Amino acid sequence: MPNRLHPATWCDLRVQGKRRAVKSAAALMIPVLLVLGGSGCGKQIGDECQTASDCDPSGSRICDLAQPGGYCTILGCDQTTCPGEATCIRYFPTPFLTKACDPYCEDRHTLDTPDGGSAAVDAGVGALPLCPAKFPTDAAASSDVCPGGPTNDCTADEVCLESGVCAPRSAEVRYCAKVCSSNGDCRSGYVCRPTGTSGGFALSATPCTQTAFCSPQ
Repeated sequence: MPNRLHPATWCDLRVQGKRRAVKSAAALMIPVLLVLGGSGCGKQIGDECQTASDCDPSGSRICDLAQPGGYCTILGCDQTTCPGEATCIRYFPTPFLTKACDPYCEDRHTLDTPDGGSAAVDAGVGALPLCPAKFPTDAAASSDVCPGGPTNDCTADEVCLESGVCAPRSAEVRYCAKVCSSNGDCRSGYVCRPTGTSGGFALSATPCTQTAFCSPQ
C-alpha cells in the first residue's frame, strides 16, 4: 500500500512550493525592472542624441539635430521650465542683429521731474530695466540714464536687447541649454559661451542677468 502524506505535511509542501515559485518569479523580474528603470531615466540637457526618445522616453524633451551630434533640450521654455543643470536661453539669429539701439532709452517717453527737469521713463510700466552693476541705485527718474532723451531705433516688431541691438520678435527661439563655468563642463565640439554674445541671451526677470551655457564651437 503506497505511503500517504499526512494532510498537514501535504499543505506545508504546497506552501513551500508556492513560496519558491514566487521567489523565482521575483528573481526573474529584477533584471527586467532594472532595464526598464534605466531606459526611463533619459539624458540631461545638452547631452548628445539622435531621437527625442534618447533624451526622454516620456516625450517632454526633444533632440535638436540642428546642433552638432544632437542636443537634448526643451523648446519654448520660461524661467521655471528648465531643470537644475540648465537655463532658458533666448536665441536670435545673428544675421538679424545689425541695428544698434540703447536699451535704456528705446521706446521711452519724457516725464517731468520735481526739480523742473525731465527724464526718460518706460512707456509701459514707468520704470527703466536697470542693470544692478551699471545702476546700483534706483535711477528711474534720473536724466543721467538717457541724457539725449528717448530713442526709437527699433521698429514696432523688434525688441531692443540688453546688449544694444534690435532683434525681430518673430525670430526669437527659446530653449533650455546646459549651464557651465568652463569649456571642461561641455562635451566635445561645444564651448562654454557667456550670454549676451552670438545671439544667445538669458531669460530672467532680473535685468542684465549673465550666465554661460554650452554652445556649438
